[in-house]
Amino acid sequence: MKTLLWSVLLAALPAAFAAEPAKDLPKPDTPPRVLKQEPPVYPYSLRAAGVTGNVTLDFIVDSDGNIAEVHVARSNNPFFERPAIDSLMKWKFEPAKKAGRPVKARARIDVSFRLGGNEGQDLWRITPPRDWGKVPEAYRWDVPPEPVNTLMAAYPFEALRAGRDGKVTVSCVIDRDGRVAAAKIREATTPEFGAAVLAMIDGWRFKPAHKADGSTSYAIVSVTREFAPDGRGDVPVSTSAQELLDRLERNKLECAKAPELDAPLKPVSIRPPVYPSALREAGQDGEATIEFYVDREGDAQLPRIVSASAPEFGYAAAQAVATWRFTAPKKGGKPAVVRVQQAVKFHLKEPIKPPPAEFVP
Repeated sequence: MKTLLWSVLLAALPAAFAAEPAKDLPKPDTPPRVLKQEPPVYPYSLRAAGVTGNVTLDFIVDSDGNIAEVHVARSNNPFFERPAIDSLMKWKFEPAKKAGRPVKARARIDVSFRLGGNEGQDLWRITPPRDWGKVPEAYRWDVPPEPVNTLMAAYPFEALRAGRDGKVTVSCVIDRDGRVAAAKIREATTPEFGAAVLAMIDGWRFKPAHKADGSTSYAIVSVTREFAPDGRGDVPVSTSAQELLDRLERNKLECAKAPELDAPLKPVSIRPPVYPSALREAGQDGEATIEFYVDREGDAQLPRIVSASAPEFGYAAAQAVATWRFTAPKKGGKPAVVRVQQAVKFHLKEPIKPPPAEFVP
């Protein structure tokens, strides 16, 4: 498995702010117990379209029974992540105990969005390529890989600001552990769109493909994404992002400074970045600085690469930041927007084994 070391250096926020994952906690004598739970809201558009999905959340239950440090461990449909987190944040627990005293403890829940009976369809479906007969034996399967952790690409800031659209097709190899072992751009309107889709696919995880005898197999998967600044493509552009960009273009975007906030920003869900597959062979350390806006709802919007030791690190960091969520910022009791900068450091400890040499995307 890859291990990332990443740090938070928010120039616009107090130094006390920390989004690093909690350190290992001692195992409690008794685990936390649910006292109150709130069912998630099934998004109407997804229900109407018959789309299903699953989200797995890791989090901390503190010594008061409150929830902290929510992390999306797996999600095969990013559109279900917000309703899953919204639901969890309303839960109440009896805290875990050790030696009779309340203590912090880790917990995990699976949130399933399913329709009645056997209805419904997953967001992603993998089928054999048209040239299946030309696929090398090492990559042939009888049961296709199944996406279990997926992401939407982050729209490159400068392209979105310029109103540029585009299309990207990427081929990647899924190894026998369900990880992306290699990826290559087959078609891209611009290099920045291609890099954004590569950063996206690096974060995907799969149930590995299987042969008829039950053994796991490598698999080649192609992914196509269309970018449209109005959000009608395959890459989401939220209404909030469009509004922020419009105000930014008209020099009407007012951002609160950290000392002006009623309370410091607190992370609700921080997804760690993924080490870029294109750099695994070299395995060098790297870093990137991302500027973004926390909108009135607490969502990170418009991530922009300020600097990066390699372009791939910049896109990987922007991809992660695009999924982050914080407590809703307020200034004088009113919703506010905050501009922040985030420094992310990368370190690869255990490279993924390269795929068989026959792979030629």
